[in-house]
Amino acid sequence: MNHNVIDPVCGMSIDPAHAAGTSQYGEETFHFCASSCKTTFDAAPQKFVRVAEEPAVSSCCGGGHCAMQ
Repeated sequence: MNHNVIDPVCGMSIDPAHAAGTSQYGEETFHFCASSCKTTFDAAPQKFVRVAEEPAVSSCCGGGHCAMQ
């Protein structure tokens, strides 16, 4: 059973077995519907990959109350 994946450039749902190309970024493999999407991704992958957000830093300040920065 194949599970479709999303082309990170155009958002199209594709079967990985029939992808026009793949690229490795970090520890992940990305699949593309067309070679043009792969070329666009390879030029600037950071535009298409979500980066985990850093957690907010908590700092306590005077007066007994804490604030998130």
